[in-house]
This record gives sequence, C-alpha cells and structure tokens, in this order.
Amino acid sequence: MSDSRHHPALERVLSCPNLPTLPVVAMRVLELTAKPDVSLREIASVIENDPAIATKVLRTVNSSYYGLTRRCASIQQALAFLGLQTVKALVLGFSLARCVNGGGDDDFTFDFTDYWRRSIYSAASAREIAVLSRGCDPDEAFVASLVQDIGMVALWRAHGDRYLQVIELAKGDHRRLAALEQRTFETDHTLVGAEMLSRWRFPDEVCDAVRCQHRSHDASSSSVSLARTVELAGTAATVLSTAKPHAELIRFRREGQEWFEIRPGPMTLLLQRIADQADELSRAFGLDTGAAADVDAIMRAADEIRRGQGLAEPPAAAEIDETPVVTPREFSSIPDARAFGTELDAAFRASSSVKCDAQAGIGMMLVGIDRAKSLQDAYGARGLEAALDHALDAIIAVGGANIRAFRFVGAEIAVLLPHVDTEELCRIAERVRRRFAEGEVCCETASGAGFPATVSIGAAIYEPDPELHRENGISSPDQLVGASMFALTSGRRLRNRVVLFRREHAQSEG
Repeated sequence: MSDSRHHPALERVLSCPNLPTLPVVAMRVLELTAKPDVSLREIASVIENDPAIATKVLRTVNSSYYGLTRRCASIQQALAFLGLQTVKALVLGFSLARCVNGGGDDDFTFDFTDYWRRSIYSAASAREIAVLSRGCDPDEAFVASLVQDIGMVALWRAHGDRYLQVIELAKGDHRRLAALEQRTFETDHTLVGAEMLSRWRFPDEVCDAVRCQHRSHDASSSSVSLARTVELAGTAATVLSTAKPHAELIRFRREGQEWFEIRPGPMTLLLQRIADQADELSRAFGLDTGAAADVDAIMRAADEIRRGQGLAEPPAAAEIDETPVVTPREFSSIPDARAFGTELDAAFRASSSVKCDAQAGIGMMLVGIDRAKSLQDAYGARGLEAALDHALDAIIAVGGANIRAFRFVGAEIAVLLPHVDTEELCRIAERVRRRFAEGEVCCETASGAGFPATVSIGAAIYEPDPELHRENGISSPDQLVGASMFALTSGRRLRNRVVLFRREHAQSEG
C-alpha cells in the first residue's frame, strides 16, 4: 500500500475526525487471526466480550444461510463447525454495520439504504462466485466485497454535500463514480477504502482487491483472483439493483466466462441464489436494503431488449411469464423409471440423426425431496407421497401439462427436457425449486393442514456439439443420468439448492 502522505488529497480525507472507526472486537480479531498459532478459545473469548456481536454471529450461524445440521450454542462451537475464516467474516461484517451509520439531520444526506444494498448484494455475490469458481477463499471474498465501498462513506464525511452531488452525477455507475471522484477530489473511494482497511490491518490481499475493484487487471498476482471475484460481484450487485440491468448483465456473463469459465446457464442460476442469500443476509445484519430483487423480471426485461434489437430469439420454454392453468396430478400416476429410460434413449437417437448446430441439447432434472427420511418419520408414508405430489405440481406449473416427468428412485422425480440449452435448463430448475418452497405440502397432520418442505435439484445436459459434450463428459444416456444424480447429491448436502453438473467438480471429489 502506498504512503498516503505523498497523496495530499487522500490524506485530507483520512484525517477527517468523523471517519468510521472499527470496533475494538473487530480490531482484536484481525490481530489474532494474523497469528499462525492462535487458539480458537482465545478468539472465542474476544468475540464473547462483545455480547451484541456474539449474539448476531450465533443467530446468523444458526440460520438457513449456513444450513448446519446441528445448532451452535457458543462462539467456540461456531468456530469449530464453520471455521475461523467464516466467523471472522461475520464479526467484521457486524462490526462494519455498527460503525457505518447515518451522520446527521441534514435534509440531504448519504443514502445508506443504497449503500448497504450494494454492499450486501456484493458480499453475497462474492461468496457464491468464489464457491462456484474455487478461485479464492469464499469468506475472504465476502469480507472484501462487504467493505469495498467504505471509502464512499469516508468521502461523504469529509466533503459533505459536494460528494452527494458527485454521486448524483454518476447515476449509479460505480466505474463512472470513481472517475468523477478523481476529477473532483483528486482521489476516489477505491483508494480511500483500501488505505482505511490497511490502517485497520486487514490482509494485504483484501486491501489490494478493494483498490482494484473496478480494474482487477491491475491487482498483484497474489490477489488477482480475489480482485476479479470482487469486481464480478460488484457487477452482479448492479444487475440486481439497477432499473436498466441489460448492459451489466452482458458484462456479468462475459466476465464470468472469461475469468472463471462459468457458462451463461450457471451464471443465470447464480443470480437467483445471490438474490436469496442477500435477502437473508440483510435480515441477519438488521439492515434496510430495500425491496428484494426480482430475478425473473430482470431476465424477462433483458430478453425483451434482446428481441427488440433483433437478436436471437430465446427458447419458448424460458419465456413462461404466467403460471399455466393445469390440473394437479398425483406422483403415482406418472410413468416409472423404465419409461424414462426408454424416452431418454429415444431422445439420444433423435439427437444423433440431426445436425448438432440445428438443435439444442438434452436436459435432465432430478428433483429430490430434502430430508425425505425425516419427513417420512414425522408424517408417515402419506406425508412423503404428498410432498412428491407437491413437487410434481411445481414441475407442471413451471413447464406445463405436457412436461415429461417420471417416477425415479425413492423420493425423486426425473424430468426430461429434450430441446433446451444450459441457461434454459437452469432457469426452469430454479423456478421449480422456488415454486415448491412457496407453499406448504398439503397433508393432514396433527399440527394442521400441511407442513413446509424443500427440494434440491440436480441438473445436467448433453450438448449436441461433440466438442462441448467431450468438455462436460456427457455423451450417453447413462452419463447424463449419472451426472444428474451426482449434482442432486451435491445439492442435498446444503438443501434447497439447484446444482448444475460440472465435470471438474466430479473429478475433484472422485
């Protein structure tokens, strides 16, 4: 980090007496975690000395955000179950929420709702991108993205209304904001934020990622992957919070592909996961971040722009705006796994007789009831069958009455989608997951007329292009089924999750 004394404009901001200050507990945790031989008990003791932060950490750790199978009763248990980096990230996050607050009774003041919306969406995005890409530590990415705009608060505290005017000129474009800040103040929020974090003794890689949040190509070799994750997370936050997301959505998809080899389908799926996680994080942090993002509406608007520009028409099944009116069907009434195998073989034979550039792929979804054994123990065989009926209703509601659904193994439904691309497959799977979770399973129980449940979905696709199906390792019906089963197993580990099969993940766990 450069010495701010050689940058007078930067030093003027940093010497402002009412800048945010990091609470003692966070400073102490940063100091301790920098030591290679620190004990978990020592760190737990420091956190527990601040009851407000300790309570919030435990509440978040025990929420569905982390999906633990056992409840944590103490900070030391949280450290043991989730690891030092995860708990450290939460402590820093809650500490920042405490120190970054409003600043006066002026008529025109800093928009903290917008600030926290971007910060929370960026943090949720960074963690999910890091998990998917395996490019950097998810918790370090979470922290770096959460703090990336701390320099904005400092610039506002130092320059007041002048800075609010600059924000207004930028019209929500953070890349443009940094340039306007430089023109007006001879420094910008990325430099200010990085220097503040350096003085707070944040890791060098986090400081570098914040400094390079809009130009990750300038980051050092040791932090370039983290910087790219933070930059891509910022783009995702813009997609989910701006009124006109189309240009940023194109950037999000392009950079995800270029930097982390994430294809458009998983990127679309990622946006919904991010929106769900951000909503839960906002509640955990006790922050007002405005209305939750409507990913379906964002994707529909982007498709309308694409059609208006005369670009390729997206597949019809991906354009379902309204829930079809369908007659509910029972799980026991649909064909079995043998019929599924016959249709899948037929789909592959048909695919081989058509030129690969003239058709989409063959998709498969395996929809599994989460915690099926526990549900059966609690509500009996009728309860589990009701959950499967509910899953079938969700599949039909999303795909229409002619959807090809089959009984598979145990508490699972196989869905065959013979003419889809990866993005469409992911969107359909995510809609099924959300539709299932929206209502309770209809079943008479001792406590009422139903019970809540979730599904996880394993999705996989056979690509007709020989180069692509060699890349993902799926070139036969058996491989497609095996890939879907592997993806479902991965999703069930966390529950209520859609997982698209990726060959490198299977190899890393093989």
